[in-house]
Amino acid sequence: MLHRRDFIRRAAVAATLLGVPIARAERVLGDQSEPLPSRDLLTSDSARYWALLRRQWLLAADHPNLNCGSVGCSPLPVLHAMIDHILSAEEFREAPYPWFGYDENTRLHDVCDALAGYLHCKTEELALVRNATEANNIVVNGLDIKPGEEVLLTDQEHPGGHCPLDQRVARHGIKLNTVEIPKPPSSNAEIVERFEKAITPKTRLIFFSHITTATGVILPAKEICALARSRGILTHVDGAHAIGQIPLDMHDIGCDFYGTSPHKWLMAPKGTGTLYVREERLKDLWVNIATANWNNYDMKAYRFSWFGTSNLSVMVGLKAALDFHQKIGPEVVYGRIHELAKQVRERVARYPQLKIVNASADQFYGGMVCFEPDKTKWQGDLKKVVDECAARNIRIAGGPDHFRISTHIFTQPTELDLFYDALAVGMA
Repeated sequence: MLHRRDFIRRAAVAATLLGVPIARAERVLGDQSEPLPSRDLLTSDSARYWALLRRQWLLAADHPNLNCGSVGCSPLPVLHAMIDHILSAEEFREAPYPWFGYDENTRLHDVCDALAGYLHCKTEELALVRNATEANNIVVNGLDIKPGEEVLLTDQEHPGGHCPLDQRVARHGIKLNTVEIPKPPSSNAEIVERFEKAITPKTRLIFFSHITTATGVILPAKEICALARSRGILTHVDGAHAIGQIPLDMHDIGCDFYGTSPHKWLMAPKGTGTLYVREERLKDLWVNIATANWNNYDMKAYRFSWFGTSNLSVMVGLKAALDFHQKIGPEVVYGRIHELAKQVRERVARYPQLKIVNASADQFYGGMVCFEPDKTKWQGDLKKVVDECAARNIRIAGGPDHFRISTHIFTQPTELDLFYDALAVGMA
């Protein structure tokens, strides 16, 4: 960590170069982090616990972020770890090849080991990448899918999921079949049945989001993967929204490949991601970026992280984000974000002209609530709600035809009240 004298000097330099207030620079570059509130306080006075925990972020009080589903907010311990590594790395005291993208080192082993424990898989099955989009591309472009063979995907995939497949259609003549996900679904069985009916003898891969970006619905990943396995079909899960939002167990899910974006709900630095490759599938993928060791299968999943010099500091920040998440407790995190999302859901449900599209039951949503105009009851749109949110500096996802609200552990009741006010005015 930085000595006090060095920290003051570097904070002053940062304030000068970056144009930020000296107090903010000191807060980010300082070597003293405010401790987390006591777990006992969570039981005795939960409102105060969550209010005190909010101090771990630099979030502006007058710009509520209700769109963690797009980009998460890293807490101070993550910023400290990342910035401290950026500064200390320039002293060149580490091994000759410490940079992420080439040789593994102690820091990368620490990150992978911690992630493997969290995701319930082997370290050798994990590659460090930059986000779920990169993980998706590694799998889609790495598989030998022949012209005429089919990939089954849903109608709610992110561009980072369906576009790699679209490119394979254009380049190599593979075929795509689409499963329409009900909005909202009534049961897991309904979803699985739709996948089963869409499978053909030519289906080679089933590609789906664990939690869709379009509606925030949690799909029954384990059941879909079991179906695919029973038919000899590979599965890739886009888990961009899942890590940090819901509990994950790679081996229990039973997928062949799984990509994540920890910068969302795990609140890791931007530019961090993971790719899980089931051990028996490690030789089934070509690398997307070829350099030395592109065909060194002894490297296991790390072969897919071997793409040249990149930013090791953000991976150090990823480890700090995982430590922060574990210190609070995954079950506590989920309980809080889900309870807040439930409150949003109940408030939106007061408007009969709106339709909640992801949440017919608790199992279908975590920390995201998505709604849209119910065209069977109302021909209006949500433009006025969008404008009211903008007037209050509320960061949301969506537009006149679709809204998505994300709640996280940094979300304060006053911020939700501000949204409720915008919703009431916009719907009046």
